Amino acid sequence: MMGIEQIAFLEILTFIAGALLLVGLGSLTSALLQPNLPNEAKLCTYESGEVPTGGSWGKFNARFYVIAIIFMLFEAETVLLFPWAMVWANPTLNEATEGLWARYTAMSIVLFIVPLGIGLAYMWRQGHLASTHPCPIPPTFASKVPKAHYEQINHRYASTPRRLQHIQKAK
Repeated sequence: MMGIEQIAFLEILTFIAGALLLVGLGSLTSALLQPNLPNEAKLCTYESGEVPTGGSWGKFNARFYVIAIIFMLFEAETVLLFPWAMVWANPTLNEATEGLWARYTAMSIVLFIVPLGIGLAYMWRQGHLASTHPCPIPPTFASKVPKAHYEQINHRYASTPRRLQHIQKAK
């Protein structure tokens, strides 16, 4: 005879085994049904046709991570607010509890939204959400070479065919 703990353990084990089976079947089905048609465009670094330039260890603005995290946070907030809205709008539930459930829902919404709003205001105030930053000022240094020579070299390298291809693609 099995005890209640053993039955509960078997239920959890069955659930985990079923989940692993479904994931495995889904992965196997995907591997068998996906098209395998490699071509030059698919084997490129970027499928968009953009030619990669420079090394892969270039600097990346961390602001994009902050914006992505904030987006995910507010997306989750939207998902969590929907059930609260359904409870709030349910007149039968509000009448049965004499408005107590509506007050509880309002209080929980406020306790959920206010910290998020404070965090958003803090991020905004710190400038983490600004989409534009001033252009960096290039450093200046004393040189014996006249500035016109530097401009001539920059103009020559800016007009190379590879640079012009990227400019034309951008347009």
